[in-house]
Formats: sequence, structure tokens, C-alpha cells
Amino acid sequence: MREQLRRLCVIGAISVACVLASAPVANAAGLTAPVATTTGTYQGITNLQELPGDPATGVNGFLGIRYGQAPLATLRWTPPQAPNPGQGSIVAGTFGHTCTQGRPTDSEDCLFLNVYTPSNATPRSHLPVFVWIHGGALVSGAGSDYDPSVMVADNNIIVVTINYRLGSLGFLAASVLATTQANAFQNVGDAGNYGLMDQQFALAWVQHNIAAFGGDPDAVTIGGESAGGLSVSSQLASTNTVRSLTGRPLFRGAIIESGGYMYHDVPSLATYQTLSNSFAQKDANASCGGNLTLACLQGLPALQVFANEGVFGGFGIAPNFGTKILPLDLHTAFSTGQFNPVPVLQGTNANEGRLFEPDFFPGQVTAPKGTAANIVAAGGPASFDLQVPNILCASPPIVGTPATCTYAQEIAFFMQTLVTATPSNQTATSTFTEAVVAASVAAAGEYPIANFHDFVPQTTGTIPGLNNNFMNGNVDEALSQIFTDFVFACNGFDSNSDLSKRVPVFAYEFNDPNAPSTAGVPGPGANSSGFTTASQHASELQYIFNFGSAFTPAQAALANDMKTYWANFVKTGDPNIGSLNILVDLRSLHAQPPFWPLFNGFLGPQVQSLTPAGVLTPRGPHPFDTFTDEHFCKTWQPLLTFNNGNEPQQP
Repeated sequence: MREQLRRLCVIGAISVACVLASAPVANAAGLTAPVATTTGTYQGITNLQELPGDPATGVNGFLGIRYGQAPLATLRWTPPQAPNPGQGSIVAGTFGHTCTQGRPTDSEDCLFLNVYTPSNATPRSHLPVFVWIHGGALVSGAGSDYDPSVMVADNNIIVVTINYRLGSLGFLAASVLATTQANAFQNVGDAGNYGLMDQQFALAWVQHNIAAFGGDPDAVTIGGESAGGLSVSSQLASTNTVRSLTGRPLFRGAIIESGGYMYHDVPSLATYQTLSNSFAQKDANASCGGNLTLACLQGLPALQVFANEGVFGGFGIAPNFGTKILPLDLHTAFSTGQFNPVPVLQGTNANEGRLFEPDFFPGQVTAPKGTAANIVAAGGPASFDLQVPNILCASPPIVGTPATCTYAQEIAFFMQTLVTATPSNQTATSTFTEAVVAASVAAAGEYPIANFHDFVPQTTGTIPGLNNNFMNGNVDEALSQIFTDFVFACNGFDSNSDLSKRVPVFAYEFNDPNAPSTAGVPGPGANSSGFTTASQHASELQYIFNFGSAFTPAQAALANDMKTYWANFVKTGDPNIGSLNILVDLRSLHAQPPFWPLFNGFLGPQVQSLTPAGVLTPRGPHPFDTFTDEHFCKTWQPLLTFNNGNEPQQP
């Protein structure tokens, strides 16, 4: 399951973030006064505009500030180190390198961050600070992918976006990497989690330096989406090291967007070390005569290391627990109160799985007639296999005579793929597999195809009569919802439930069925498989950051509401306007979005639906209390807690 999630999250990051990845910084008006920091003296860009839609004035950007030494050669797979301060004033007008992931802008020398401030901020401003940790399955993404200018200008806060080491360069935990000497981040024997260390190192830089930009080091909130949300959860659980660099907490609030997907199955160091050793041995066999040593791995070209990450299979790249920086798995940490106690804003999207589902039905299982045009005409690969004989549902599968599938067959195939991806050792008769089969049987009745309608206009292929709403609905959207509920929704709800026993939690569900999927193109969005994307994974990001999306007036109003909610939370730990918010910033008196109740208030679990006015209800954002029923969490709960969160679902 994690390999599917890993590969497809990369697509998710690209689908939203690549709009900015290659965008030049435009309409820069001049340079700021020099700002002295512990890593150099920087001059930023005044009245920075990265994209159309950014305010013409009012935001200064300090881009490409180095916060750590280049982790090259003998510094590869070691904790981040402080760089030597630059000489003189450095013009911070260009983004730093992206961390190794397959982009032209890549380099291992990638520990950079970007600071966006209101143009009138001074060292006396003491503004709240939002540090953004990007997503991308821990294998892709960069701080430069996100343009927070509108939020900064409209809400009078500072936003910092960061890079951190990715992929095996950021998370490999091979035995030969185990540290032999304890340090601020590691106990003897620890390995992996270097990307988490980078994140904390960047947060320490913020603590030491943000006051010079007009920020308040005592008012820092961290946030992230997808793998960035997983990172935020990990930082919440990082109780041993969070004060080690500064002697004080690194943050006072946390925002987690679609980041609960590994709440019950972050791997232990022992489990992840086994996967890492297999990965490392492959590289040693190819380049070091089979002699696996630290020197061998540190001497490999970065692209060679990056190329072999498929070995990690079902887990993908992940943090590991049982280490100094992450002592406990997330479920144990949150459910027992062993985490950094700060207010949390956490939620998921209503249709996360629509980004991922097509990859579970690749070309070989829609053969022999599953051409791209035919799949789009059918409304997706699973819908195609319901209508046209294929090898997936042959008897025997793959090698028998092609046959059309039933919905039950497709659910079983889909769930089996989710839970038995390499390197799982689950068998057809294992307890876990039997639990999955039982959940699959129940799911057929809970997710009737007729409940899911494809709004993409009907096309034609080479096979007559294909229907993108076959059986009065769309099976790909139905399977996507199973993925949404099993992987994201119910995990996120569990996380909120455990956290809310000890800290204030504000829960949300982003739900815009007409959310755009392509920059500059109005929704409803559609994917290349021929079905509606709706509120798929990462679709909420365009409502918080500027990606050049084409919004209706109602969607633009929702985007404004969401930025205000997020900024209010950054200011006070509460997404609602309040007397403290007004004291922090008199501009908070501008129009406020509807009230957002606590998750665990007097009325029971309340989740704020973030939806445009006039779409699902006339009123726009509003609380509801039927989240677990709508996402069938009673069906998926036995699977999520299969090992009580103490070991991964897939050993």
C-alpha cells in the first residue's frame, strides 16, 4: 500500500505544485534593508510577485536563505550542521536548490528556506509565524512550490517555507548508517529520519533569527500537507529533541492537512532497517563489489542513490520510530499523551483517493483493449473492466480467457493491492488478510456504484457503447472513496480523537465537488482517466496558497475563509476571531468566516465542512457530526488498529 501511496503522492505534489516549481520571480521592485542572521546577512525583494493574483505591493520575500551546510560526502546521512555565515550582504532573490528528486534544480546542497513578510514589518512587529513543511511522499517537493503572498498580505503574518532532505538521502536507515556517538538528534544505534532533523534545524533557525524579520519566536506554528502533515505529526511526537537546539519549544501550534495516513503504521527502526539494508546492499553490489560500508554509500552519486528507491516497496520512504528524534509510533504517542502539547488543526479532503485510484489498474489489467481513449470513454480503468472482457477477471486471472469483472471482484483486487504490496509477508490465510476480505465484503454494500456520478462529458472510444456512468454511476469514484476512507479519513479521525483528549483540536473536511484540477482552468476538475477529481488529495492547497487557480466567486470566498481560518490559528491557536486575535492584529476585524467549533466540544465530535456556499448547503463552511458514518469508519477501524499501532500493518 505504501509504495502505491508513495508513487502517487509524487504525482499529487506535481499536479498542484509544479505550477510554481519553474516559475520565475516576477515584478520585483527593489531590495530590502539588510537583515543579519546567524547564517548570513540578507537583502530580500520588496513587493514580491511570483504569480498573477499576488498583491502588487505589501509583501517582501527573502528567498534561498541557507540554514544548513550542504550535506555532502561525509556529511551525507548525518545530522544537519550549521553553515559558515556568508560575507557581506547576500541578495536573497533566488530560490535555493531543490533536494534530490529528479528536477533540473536538484542538488544535495539544498538546505534552504524562504521568508515572506508584510512589507511594513520591523524587528518591533512581533508577528506570528507560520512555517510550512511541504508534501510529496517524502520523495518530492520544495518550499519554493508554495506562494503564500496573499495570506501574508491579507492577514499580517510571516510565512516561512523550507526544504529538507528527501527520499533515501533523507530517510535511509541502513545498519551501516547507525551512529556510534550520541548527538542532539540521535542515540547510539539510531539511523534514518535525517529529513525530520532538517525540519527541526530549520525551526531552530527560525527561533534564532525570525525576530530580525519582524516575527515572534514565541508564536511559531508549523503546518504541512500529505507527507508534510506526516512530518508535522512526527514533530508533535518528537519529545526528546524538540528543545535540544534552542532550550525552548520550537512551535506552539500545528496544522496537519491529509497527514494521518500512517497514524497506525509508521515502521519501527528494526523494521525499516531491514528494508534499508536491502536497498543499501543493491547499491553496494552495483558499485562497491558487494562490500556494504558507510564510505561506499557516501561515495555514490546522488542520482544513483535516488534511482533505487523502489526497493522500499509497500512502505515507501518513511520516518521510523524507536529513535531519539521519534521515540514512539504516532498512535502510541498521541493516545498516551507523550507528545508536545500544542493546539492542533487537522483534517482531510472528502475524495482524497481520486488522485491515486487509477494507478491500481495499470494497463496490464485492462488488456487487451484498454487503450487510453477507451478508458476515458468508460470513465476510468475499473469502469472499463466492468464493461469489457479483460485479463484481470479472467479465470484463472491474467492467463485465462478475458472476462468482465464484477464490482465485488474489483473491490477484492483493490484491497488486496492496498495491503499486500511488496515487501508484505501477508498470505491469503493470514489474520490480517482475512480482516481485509471481511471489510471488502462489507464495503460492496456501503459504497454502491449508483452513489457516485461522473460529471465528465461522455466521450467515445474504439469500442461502441462505453459509458462513463455504467451501472448508473462510476466505479472508479466508488473505489477511490474506499481508499479515501481506509487510508486518510478514518486515520485522521483517530488522530484527532486521541489528540483532543489532551489539547484543543479543530477538525475539518475540505469538500468542494467542483474544485479545479488544472491551474487556470475552472472546475469541476477531471483526470486523465476520465472521471471527476472533486476534492481529491492536495486539492485544498490552492485555497490556501496561490497556484493561479480559476475560482468561481463562491470558491474565491471559500479560499478567503480558509486563509483566514489558518491565519487566525497561527495567531492564537484558534481558527475563530476572538479578543486575543484583535489584540494581536486590529486588521482581524475584517469579515470573518463562520464559527468553527472544537472537535470535542459539548455536542460530541464536530468536524468543520469547508465547502463553498451554495454547493452542498447554502451557508458554506459549517460543522457536522456524521463524519465517521459517512466514511464507514466502523468498517475500517479493525484494519487500522490491527496491531494496536505498535508495529506496522505490513511487517
